[in-house]
Amino acid sequence: MAEVPLKELDRRVRKQFENARIAVERGNFEYTIEICSSILAENPGCLEVRHLLRQAQQSVFAKQGRGFLLKSKLAVEVRTLVVYGKPYIKKNPGLAMQYGERALSRNPVDAGALSLVAAGAEELGLYETAVFCLQNICDSETKDFALMKRYCEALIQIGETNQAVSIAERLKQLKPENSIIQELVKSASVAHSINKGKWAEEEQDFRSKLRDEDLAGALERENRLIQDSDDLHGKARELVDAIHRDPQDLDLYKELVKVYLFTDEYREALVWLDKAAQLPQATADVVLKQLRSEIMIKATELDLQKLLNESKGDEDSVERIQKLEHDLELLKLEESRKLVEQFPNDYGQRLSFGELLLSAGQVDEAIREFQVAQRSNSLKQRAFVMLGRSFSKKRLFDLALEQFDQAIAETPGMDDFKKDVIYSSAECCEAIGDKEDAIRRYKLIYANDISFRDVANKIDRFYSSEEA
Repeated sequence: MAEVPLKELDRRVRKQFENARIAVERGNFEYTIEICSSILAENPGCLEVRHLLRQAQQSVFAKQGRGFLLKSKLAVEVRTLVVYGKPYIKKNPGLAMQYGERALSRNPVDAGALSLVAAGAEELGLYETAVFCLQNICDSETKDFALMKRYCEALIQIGETNQAVSIAERLKQLKPENSIIQELVKSASVAHSINKGKWAEEEQDFRSKLRDEDLAGALERENRLIQDSDDLHGKARELVDAIHRDPQDLDLYKELVKVYLFTDEYREALVWLDKAAQLPQATADVVLKQLRSEIMIKATELDLQKLLNESKGDEDSVERIQKLEHDLELLKLEESRKLVEQFPNDYGQRLSFGELLLSAGQVDEAIREFQVAQRSNSLKQRAFVMLGRSFSKKRLFDLALEQFDQAIAETPGMDDFKKDVIYSSAECCEAIGDKEDAIRRYKLIYANDISFRDVANKIDRFYSSEEA
């Protein structure tokens, strides 16, 4: 579920909201609380309604007396409502949020009630709502480790990565040796870098992303867009001179590395990246560590491409190419291993490492990584598939089929990914002699995409054999 804008709600509901807003202007806050609570019971993801509700709650709270008996009575009511609401966080998060809002109508700044509403929102995937609730607690100098961690994770989810990094650093100051916090700092830093388009590789080629969104953006801001090699090398010389004047400025090293990446001078980029890594402030820079692995691999790939372009097809050239291809695979494996050792809770890195292990024929080691990667909800489907392929390599087709079936169950619709998994599951059925189940699975693909692989031939052969 995602947050729903007010304009997408039913016209009748929008009219109710408008009446509630007018009631606030007229000082009829209790009416606003009643109407907004009713709307949110049906539409928990409408943040505009929740904002208005909170405004009304705070106005009522401000008008109340501050006598000891009243404060004690309200505190008991708030605690009771929070206790009643907590059991529903998992089984009925919307109801848990309603209990939380009822508590906030008595005290709109109560940390327990705000946390309850946020917890229900997190279960429903309403991360903007969770941030709205948690920021009231965490923007103060709270030292509640669990709440600040949740706040940081919610900020990452909605793309507020700059603030997430700030919260993660606050947590690190509270518990500098805590491994969970170290991972959170790393996640926030990586998310922030990706959000800014610095080192992301998911949607575009690594170099083009760096060129188009990071380096070009920086140089445009300076009104100095560099277009040819001479200008780039001039920029590099300027940065080297600047580093000599201020050798502790990490940003200068990063900028120089980007220039060398832009010109495909990966070895030079590595030299300066290693110098940057020696600075004290670079110790906690996760992006630099990951970037080094990527650059080493890119540099080797470039060397391999040069060899392929210059190859004359003679025996010596072929041997050199084969050796470099082998070295490249080993390098990818070793660099991925290092990242897994540095960041053991990075499940995406675990999955990538497992894929490299599987390609290298280290099946048991790959299985171990895929099983760890399953802990991530977002990677679970891919992990199931890779486990299925690993078990298939070991000819454990019954185990492979279980993994493929889990991936199928987790995947809605019928996209190419799901068709590929169903096809693999059908092959497992054939391998264990269950031809009836195999053809049933092939039919699922055939009914949606007759052109997928050789599924049409398989169906035709099946019906031909039936007629015979």
